[in-house]
Amino acid sequence: MKPMTLRPVLLRTCVAFGACIALLASQSITAEIPQPVEHLVGRSLDASGTYAGPIDVVIGRWSTQEEFESVRKPIMSKNGPAAVLALLERVRIHAGYVLTPGIQGTGARSLARQAWVIDFAREVNTPQGRRIVVASQDHLPIGEFPRDAARGTAHGVDVLDIRFDAHGNGIAKLADASKVVFNKSIKTIEIDRFGAEPVRVTDVVKDPLQRKPVRTVVG
Repeated sequence: MKPMTLRPVLLRTCVAFGACIALLASQSITAEIPQPVEHLVGRSLDASGTYAGPIDVVIGRWSTQEEFESVRKPIMSKNGPAAVLALLERVRIHAGYVLTPGIQGTGARSLARQAWVIDFAREVNTPQGRRIVVASQDHLPIGEFPRDAARGTAHGVDVLDIRFDAHGNGIAKLADASKVVFNKSIKTIEIDRFGAEPVRVTDVVKDPLQRKPVRTVVG
Protein backbone atom coordinates (compact mmCIF):
# COMPACT_ATOMS: atom_id res chain seq x y z
CA MET A 1 0.00 0.00 0.00
CA LYS A 2 1.28 3.40 -0.91
CA PRO A 3 2.09 5.47 2.22
CA MET A 4 -0.07 8.54 2.78
CA THR A 5 1.20 11.96 3.72
CA LEU A 6 -0.65 14.91 5.21
CA ARG A 7 1.75 17.47 3.77
CA PRO A 8 -0.34 18.42 0.65
CA VAL A 9 -3.51 18.64 2.76
CA LEU A 10 -1.85 20.77 5.43
CA LEU A 11 -0.33 23.05 2.79
CA ARG A 12 -3.68 23.66 1.10
CA THR A 13 -5.34 24.22 4.49
CA CYS A 14 -2.71 26.75 5.60
CA VAL A 15 -2.88 28.71 2.36
CA ALA A 16 -6.67 28.79 2.39
CA PHE A 17 -6.75 29.77 6.08
CA GLY A 18 -4.33 32.62 5.48
CA ALA A 19 -6.40 33.92 2.60
CA CYS A 20 -9.61 33.75 4.66
CA ILE A 21 -8.03 35.75 7.49
CA ALA A 22 -6.86 38.34 4.96
CA LEU A 23 -10.41 38.60 3.61
CA LEU A 24 -11.53 40.17 6.88
CA ALA A 25 -8.98 42.96 6.44
CA SER A 26 -10.02 43.55 2.84
CA GLN A 27 -13.31 45.14 3.82
CA SER A 28 -11.49 48.05 5.51
CA ILE A 29 -9.27 49.14 2.60
CA THR A 30 -11.92 48.71 -0.09
CA ALA A 31 -14.46 50.55 2.06
CA GLU A 32 -12.02 53.46 2.37
CA ILE A 33 -12.14 54.05 -1.40
CA PRO A 34 -15.75 54.00 -2.63
CA GLN A 35 -14.89 56.31 -5.55
CA PRO A 36 -11.24 56.24 -6.70
CA VAL A 37 -9.57 59.29 -8.22
CA GLU A 38 -7.58 56.98 -10.50
CA HIS A 39 -8.17 53.38 -11.59
CA LEU A 40 -5.52 51.83 -13.84
CA VAL A 41 -5.48 48.35 -15.35
CA GLY A 42 -2.57 46.45 -16.85
CA ARG A 43 -0.95 43.08 -17.53
CA SER A 44 1.59 41.88 -14.96
CA LEU A 45 4.77 40.08 -16.00
CA ASP A 46 7.01 37.76 -14.01
CA ALA A 47 10.78 38.13 -13.83
CA SER A 48 11.20 36.34 -17.18
CA GLY A 49 8.63 38.55 -18.96
CA THR A 50 5.84 35.95 -18.99
CA TYR A 51 2.26 37.14 -18.49
CA ALA A 52 1.25 36.58 -14.87
CA GLY A 53 -2.31 37.92 -14.69
CA PRO A 54 -4.26 41.20 -14.55
CA ILE A 55 -3.26 44.08 -12.29
CA ASP A 56 -5.36 47.00 -11.05
CA VAL A 57 -3.93 50.10 -9.38
CA VAL A 58 -6.71 51.84 -7.47
CA ILE A 59 -5.91 55.27 -6.04
CA GLY A 60 -8.32 56.84 -3.59
CA ARG A 61 -6.38 60.03 -2.98
CA TRP A 62 -3.15 61.71 -3.97
CA SER A 63 -0.60 62.23 -1.20
CA THR A 64 -0.47 65.74 0.20
CA GLN A 65 2.46 68.10 -0.35
CA GLU A 66 3.41 67.58 3.30
CA GLU A 67 3.49 63.81 2.82
CA PHE A 68 5.53 64.24 -0.35
CA GLU A 69 8.11 66.38 1.45
CA SER A 70 8.28 63.84 4.26
CA VAL A 71 9.16 61.12 1.73
CA ARG A 72 11.46 63.26 -0.42
CA LYS A 73 13.85 64.26 2.37
CA PRO A 74 14.84 60.75 3.52
CA ILE A 75 15.10 59.54 -0.09
CA MET A 76 17.89 62.10 -0.50
CA SER A 77 19.66 60.95 2.67
CA LYS A 78 21.85 57.93 3.40
CA ASN A 79 19.26 56.38 5.69
CA GLY A 80 16.52 56.65 3.06
CA PRO A 81 14.85 53.19 3.01
CA ALA A 82 14.54 52.84 6.79
CA ALA A 83 13.31 56.42 7.23
CA VAL A 84 10.73 56.14 4.42
CA LEU A 85 9.45 52.86 5.88
CA ALA A 86 8.98 54.53 9.26
CA LEU A 87 7.01 57.34 7.59
CA LEU A 88 4.74 55.02 5.63
CA GLU A 89 4.01 52.99 8.75
CA ARG A 90 2.49 56.11 10.29
CA VAL A 91 0.10 56.79 7.38
CA ARG A 92 -3.43 56.60 8.77
CA ILE A 93 -5.45 57.12 5.59
CA HIS A 94 -4.24 54.78 2.84
CA ALA A 95 -3.77 56.20 -0.65
CA GLY A 96 -5.12 53.13 -2.42
CA TYR A 97 -4.29 49.54 -3.24
CA VAL A 98 -2.91 47.23 -5.93
CA LEU A 99 -4.96 44.19 -6.99
CA THR A 100 -3.18 40.96 -7.93
CA PRO A 101 -4.62 37.59 -9.07
CA GLY A 102 -6.21 35.20 -6.55
CA ILE A 103 -5.14 31.64 -5.71
CA GLN A 104 -6.47 28.91 -7.99
CA GLY A 105 -7.79 25.69 -6.47
CA THR A 106 -8.17 26.82 -2.83
CA GLY A 107 -11.84 27.78 -2.66
CA ALA A 108 -13.96 30.76 -3.66
CA ARG A 109 -12.60 33.07 -0.97
CA SER A 110 -8.98 32.37 -1.82
CA LEU A 111 -9.76 32.82 -5.51
CA ALA A 112 -10.78 36.44 -4.84
CA ARG A 113 -8.16 38.90 -6.00
CA GLN A 114 -5.72 40.13 -3.39
CA ALA A 115 -5.28 43.79 -2.44
CA TRP A 116 -1.96 45.28 -1.33
CA VAL A 117 -2.11 48.67 0.36
CA ILE A 118 -0.66 51.83 -1.21
CA ASP A 119 0.56 54.39 1.35
CA PHE A 120 1.86 57.06 -1.04
CA ALA A 121 0.69 58.19 -4.49
CA ARG A 122 1.86 61.09 -6.64
CA GLU A 123 1.35 62.14 -10.26
CA VAL A 124 3.37 64.52 -12.43
CA ASN A 125 3.12 65.62 -16.05
CA THR A 126 6.30 65.75 -18.13
CA PRO A 127 7.01 66.60 -21.79
CA GLN A 128 7.43 62.86 -22.41
CA GLY A 129 4.13 61.93 -20.76
CA ARG A 130 2.34 61.49 -17.47
CA ARG A 131 3.90 59.65 -14.53
CA ILE A 132 2.37 58.06 -11.46
CA VAL A 133 4.48 56.79 -8.58
CA VAL A 134 3.01 54.73 -5.75
CA ALA A 135 4.72 53.29 -2.69
CA SER A 136 3.80 50.68 -0.11
CA GLN A 137 5.27 49.77 3.26
CA ASP A 138 5.13 46.13 2.15
CA HIS A 139 6.49 44.25 -0.84
CA LEU A 140 4.09 44.31 -3.80
CA PRO A 141 4.06 40.75 -5.25
CA ILE A 142 3.44 41.80 -8.85
CA GLY A 143 4.09 38.97 -11.28
CA GLU A 144 4.69 36.50 -8.46
CA PHE A 145 2.98 33.17 -7.84
CA PRO A 146 -0.17 33.87 -5.75
CA ARG A 147 0.39 30.90 -3.44
CA ASP A 148 3.79 32.27 -2.46
CA ALA A 149 2.37 35.75 -1.92
CA ALA A 150 -0.40 34.35 0.30
CA ARG A 151 2.16 32.98 2.75
CA GLY A 152 3.32 36.51 3.48
CA THR A 153 5.43 39.21 1.86
CA ALA A 154 8.43 41.13 3.10
CA HIS A 155 7.89 44.24 5.20
CA GLY A 156 9.82 46.96 3.40
CA VAL A 157 9.21 49.83 1.01
CA ASP A 158 8.33 48.99 -2.59
CA VAL A 159 7.83 51.62 -5.28
CA LEU A 160 5.84 51.14 -8.50
CA ASP A 161 6.91 53.69 -11.14
CA ILE A 162 4.29 54.01 -13.91
CA ARG A 163 5.12 55.98 -17.06
CA PHE A 164 2.80 56.83 -19.93
CA ASP A 165 3.56 57.89 -23.48
CA ALA A 166 1.82 60.73 -25.31
CA HIS A 167 -1.05 58.38 -26.23
CA GLY A 168 -1.81 57.36 -22.65
CA ASN A 169 -0.28 53.87 -22.87
CA GLY A 170 2.01 52.97 -20.00
CA ILE A 171 4.43 50.50 -18.47
CA ALA A 172 5.41 50.07 -14.84
CA LYS A 173 8.54 48.94 -13.08
CA LEU A 174 8.99 47.86 -9.47
CA ALA A 175 11.89 48.45 -7.07
CA ASP A 176 12.59 48.68 -3.38
CA ALA A 177 13.53 51.97 -1.73
CA SER A 178 17.28 51.42 -2.18
CA LYS A 179 16.80 52.00 -5.93
CA VAL A 180 14.62 55.10 -5.59
CA VAL A 181 15.93 58.64 -6.10
CA PHE A 182 14.52 62.16 -6.22
CA ASN A 183 14.28 63.81 -9.63
CA LYS A 184 14.74 67.53 -9.00
CA SER A 185 13.74 68.61 -12.52
CA ILE A 186 10.19 67.19 -12.31
CA LYS A 187 9.97 67.11 -8.50
CA THR A 188 9.08 63.50 -7.91
CA ILE A 189 10.62 60.29 -6.65
CA GLU A 190 11.42 57.69 -9.29
CA ILE A 191 13.28 54.45 -9.89
CA ASP A 192 16.94 55.13 -10.57
CA ARG A 193 18.14 53.89 -13.98
CA PHE A 194 14.57 53.16 -14.98
CA GLY A 195 15.59 51.79 -18.37
CA ALA A 196 17.75 49.06 -16.80
CA GLU A 197 14.94 47.59 -14.68
CA PRO A 198 12.61 44.88 -16.10
CA VAL A 199 9.04 45.80 -17.01
CA ARG A 200 6.65 44.31 -14.43
CA VAL A 201 3.36 45.70 -15.77
CA THR A 202 2.62 46.39 -19.43
CA ASP A 203 -0.34 47.83 -21.36
CA VAL A 204 -1.23 50.15 -18.47
CA VAL A 205 -4.28 52.33 -19.22
CA LYS A 206 -7.15 53.94 -17.38
CA ASP A 207 -9.87 51.39 -16.72
CA PRO A 208 -12.03 51.82 -19.86
CA LEU A 209 -15.14 50.40 -18.17
CA GLN A 210 -14.91 52.52 -15.00
CA ARG A 211 -15.77 49.43 -12.99
CA LYS A 212 -15.88 49.20 -9.25
CA PRO A 213 -13.06 46.90 -8.04
CA VAL A 214 -14.15 43.31 -7.41
CA ARG A 215 -14.20 41.87 -3.92
CA THR A 216 -10.68 41.29 -2.71
CA VAL A 217 -8.50 40.01 0.09
CA VAL A 218 -5.70 42.14 1.49
CA GLY A 219 -2.22 40.75 1.74
